[in-house]
Amino acid sequence: MGDDWERVETGAPDLQRLQTARTVAEEYEPLVVETGFDSPVGPQTLQLSMDAGIRAEGGRFDVTWTDRGYYKYHYTEIEGVDYRYDRHPRADVPEKHFHEPPDAGHDAVPSCIEVEVVPLVTLAVLQLWRDAVESGDPGRLQQPDSP
Repeated sequence: MGDDWERVETGAPDLQRLQTARTVAEEYEPLVVETGFDSPVGPQTLQLSMDAGIRAEGGRFDVTWTDRGYYKYHYTEIEGVDYRYDRHPRADVPEKHFHEPPDAGHDAVPSCIEVEVVPLVTLAVLQLWRDAVESGDPGRLQQPDSP
């Protein structure tokens, strides 16, 4: 994926933060149709299945939060839309950065998401996603003003 998340010390998965992200997504985004964790024992990733997509009928967010406050919101669709909002140490870009579609596999750029608390980051990610879905324009995923 062209990122160094695995090579830096991001901390351990934080179940409480993942549960908060799930609650916010379920309460505020009606297009979230299913939520779940990657494992019932020691979950590391929250999965949010969406009932709409930018290029497809739906998509999925894989969300990771750590006990150090780092996060990864990785979105993917079967039609080839793939992007990611991250917060973790990077030498070449700000700690908060964005891996652009279509494949999220190239260099990161600074993220338009400035907030750092779970509910606000989750709402910002979902609002940017919704803007892109409603317009059909992946360019709406990264806006000049923080959502």
